[in-house]
Amino acid sequence: MFRIGTDAHLYDDPDDVSIAPLLDSKFDSEKCEALKRLLALIAQGFDVSSYFPQVVKNVASQSVEVKKLVYLYLLHYAEKRPNETLLSINCFQKDLGDPNPLVRAWALRTMAGIRLHVIAPLVLVAVGKCARDPSIYVRKCAAIALPKLHDLRLEEHTAAIEE
Repeated sequence: MFRIGTDAHLYDDPDDVSIAPLLDSKFDSEKCEALKRLLALIAQGFDVSSYFPQVVKNVASQSVEVKKLVYLYLLHYAEKRPNETLLSINCFQKDLGDPNPLVRAWALRTMAGIRLHVIAPLVLVAVGKCARDPSIYVRKCAAIALPKLHDLRLEEHTAAIEE
């Protein structure tokens, strides 16, 4: 059944569309379609972690919509694929300097949401930087990220960071 103006078709048939070629497309609209399909499959309980390397490639996209969808996917699979997740940290750090405050906030939220002890010191630095951001939304995200750092038991790492 065709529905005008909705993304309900993403939930119809999981095998209907070949996702891999869409993720490698040069068109942002096709990448968005593939990422939305992946997120719909995640919502239905399917394991789509096999697409992780192809999704990570798109973290450096210039499209705000693609970037947001990639961040959501990465948050879901970061703990299952920690080595590949670490490859995207550099892009998050670059996005903390983006002119768009939404991109800065999404980058911080994603970094803080990744439950890896290895990146806790980087998240602490990012929170400190974003706490002084001119955008109130970015500062709000920095405040929300603090309890997440505490959950990662950052106290163990604080002494090493201060030295």
